Order: sequence, then C-alpha cells, then structure tokens
Amino acid sequence: MNLLRTLRTSTLLLLTGLAVSSCLEMPDYPETPSISFKSISSERVSDGFGLYDRVTITVSFKDGDGDLGLREQDKVEGSPWARLNPDLTLNPFYNNYYITPLIRNATGEFVALELDNPNDNYNSTYPPLDQDSNGRKTPLRGDLSFTTDFFAGDPLKAGEVVRFEVFIYDRALNKSNTIITDPITIPR
Repeated sequence: MNLLRTLRTSTLLLLTGLAVSSCLEMPDYPETPSISFKSISSERVSDGFGLYDRVTITVSFKDGDGDLGLREQDKVEGSPWARLNPDLTLNPFYNNYYITPLIRNATGEFVALELDNPNDNYNSTYPPLDQDSNGRKTPLRGDLSFTTDFFAGDPLKAGEVVRFEVFIYDRALNKSNTIITDPITIPR
C-alpha cells in the first residue's frame, strides 16, 4: 500500500514538473552581450613569485545567442581572433575580456592607468560559456569572475584607490556595454 502511494506521488510530481517546464519560454535577450557589475575583491598574496595584489572582478552577463568565450585554438592566424591583423597591427578581438585600471588622482578623479609600453594591458580571454554540444544558439546568463595580479608597488602603489572599467566581446564580435566597478584601496 505504501509503495503504491509513493509511486503515485512520485509520478504526480514528475508529471507536474514536466508540465511546468514545458510552459517556460526561453528568455529573450539581445544577441549583443550585456554586463552589470556584481562584485570586486582584492587580497595581498606572497609566494615564490613575489608579493602581489590579486584582484577579482565579477560581472553578471546576458547574451541572446550564447556565443560567449574563446578557446586558445580559436586564435589561429586568419581567424577573427588572431593576435595580428593582416597588416600586422594588434587585433582588438584577440582577447574577449577587456579591463582598464582607473587610478584616483590627487583631485579625486579616476584616470586610466598609463603603462610604460602601450602594448601592455590587463586584457584576457575567458573560455566558452555555452556548453551545448549540438551547436544550437541558446540564451545565456550568469556570472563571470576574472582575476588579475598586480605586483606590489608596480604599477599600483599601496594606499592607492583604483576601480576598473570592463567590457566583453562575444564570438560574433559584438561588444557589450562598459561597466565601472566599485573602488578598492590597494593594501599597505
């Protein structure tokens, strides 16, 4: 008797779950990714490589066709994500996660950190976020965390206040909106 009641209850719950899930529609996000600031944290790290500040930025994202992320093997010569353009200039689509440190100056304004070499930057690549092996385009939303390290005192000095400007690209080369993080103070 208990077994029959348990089976009936389980079957009823399963059918209810299937009915509810079949009524849900896919979200309707634009194909251009959008991001919003979620959080920022930093910690002072000391290891065999030296003393540095590890900053982690988390953004929330939405993308209508889910074509977010690149693999290193996508960046071959001739691809839209190759390191160099045919004219041998740096390709702006080589990375898909763009980050610019903004330092608070003496007047309280945040200005872009100037690096000695203009080709140096903190941009990077995040891996594909769409895990659909059938190649179907499906909307995606979630959180993307990015961690970068700054050696202590170079270029960020202890006590400086910094925030970051962030945007991403999808594989169709659509650029997201740009967000600015909350400020953090570099540890002393």
